[in-house]
Amino acid sequence: MKKILLLNASPKNSGATQEILKLLSQAAPHGVKTELLCFGDWNIGYCRGCKACYQTRECVVKDDMAFLVEKLEEADVLVIAAPSYWADVPGIFKSFIDRCTPYSNTNPDPQHPALKAGKRCYGIALRTGTRPEECEHILATIEHWCGHMGIEMAEGIFFCQVEGKEEIAPHKALLQKKAEEWFSPCR
Repeated sequence: MKKILLLNASPKNSGATQEILKLLSQAAPHGVKTELLCFGDWNIGYCRGCKACYQTRECVVKDDMAFLVEKLEEADVLVIAAPSYWADVPGIFKSFIDRCTPYSNTNPDPQHPALKAGKRCYGIALRTGTRPEECEHILATIEHWCGHMGIEMAEGIFFCQVEGKEEIAPHKALLQKKAEEWFSPCR
């Protein structure tokens, strides 16, 4: 059974970002398993920049990152949705990215732990304003992370002028279509 991990890169689990991921999960085709996690529900500490992980192959900060990396490993497909916070990704998402160093190709240890190959990722960005450049920047950040993690960035979509979850309703048909495309068991 295909496993889809939907990651809300926002610090809150009650807004538009969560609503988008809920709609995708509800629209997933039969034969796939979805799991939705919000970074704000987990303890993700800051990277200390100590580079101890280069030698030890694990982070010295003890929090929920090991659990989250385990969820990444279990998934076949990832969807990362991030709102714009001051024209960039939320701080908690940046902390998550930094803390993935032990598992990424930025770790110079050739024996560093890595995720199994063959994963795909879909990115979603949203913002309250009208300028698409902010969303494009967020999608580029997701793609950059994917590249360092050995994950194929398959597609990205974005939504502007989204103040709250009530603004997601007009996009429901598109999200249903994307769930069918992205999560198809034969894909």
